[in-house]
Amino acid sequence: TTIPRPPNRYHTPGEKYTPAQKRGKAIFERTNANDGRLLKPEERCITCHMPPYYTSRKLADVGTQQAMDRTGKFDTPHLNNIYDSAPYLHNGMAATLEEIWTVYNPYDKHGATNDMTKDQLNDLIEFLKTL
Repeated sequence: TTIPRPPNRYHTPGEKYTPAQKRGKAIFERTNANDGRLLKPEERCITCHMPPYYTSRKLADVGTQQAMDRTGKFDTPHLNNIYDSAPYLHNGMAATLEEIWTVYNPYDKHGATNDMTKDQLNDLIEFLKTL
């Protein structure tokens, strides 16, 4: 933690978000699914990843337990500098941010994402890269 991190190449604090980043922020903070259904709090990104550190510091089951894991509950990681911390998930099984939701979230246990279009998921990822 004593080594300073390089500047975020996706966003400089104080600058305006790009249109994709703005849309992604809205998705990150959304309370309704695309069909208008109210999302349960546990289905919302911001419930577990709240600012300023983008973590609740709680254990959560996001459906990624593997055969060698003793439990399905894992520490909710902070999202700051997530663009520079691949691989993802508790054991590094997701090589990209996109894989978190397209490969390892078939039942929406890691937030409601199965209703999203490819463009919406891309926008969400663009926002996450700004953190």
